Amino acid sequence: MGHICQRRCPAVAPQGLIIGYGSPVRGDDYAGQAAAELMRQWRVAGLQVVMQAQLTPELTATIARTRRVIFLDAAVDRTNVEVRVIEPATTLTSSHQSDPAALLTLARILYGRAPRAVLITIPAYDTSLSLALSPATERAVAYAARLARAYAGRRYWPLQARAVSQ
Repeated sequence: MGHICQRRCPAVAPQGLIIGYGSPVRGDDYAGQAAAELMRQWRVAGLQVVMQAQLTPELTATIARTRRVIFLDAAVDRTNVEVRVIEPATTLTSSHQSDPAALLTLARILYGRAPRAVLITIPAYDTSLSLALSPATERAVAYAARLARAYAGRRYWPLQARAVSQ
């Protein structure tokens, strides 16, 4: 049985979901999963951590049951860790692969609600076949995980995208 404050104080138990995704055999593309793994090791109360190679529609039930979701992903076109608010998409594609906005839309359509969401992108410098992260991406992963932890505990989130330096 948890402490009474964990049942009543949303700042202590934020009821959040962390989804880290990316290919584990494509070097820096694994950055989202690596950051989520750090979050899992920290065992933050009230957070569920999911790690997958790609986003799929099967995640929508889990997404719809949470108050907020933080997506963690690698991006080859970034040089800084970036936080972007994600809104549900206006249209859906008919694919078994999805992006964060499409999953939010699907959650709204199927379950009647879409939680607040942010995407934290991590710079990826080398996405060739490899099981290791580059040193620069490894540092960015640690920073992104700390940033995700801070966002998970916040009561209010930003309304627009912003780049944050390490």
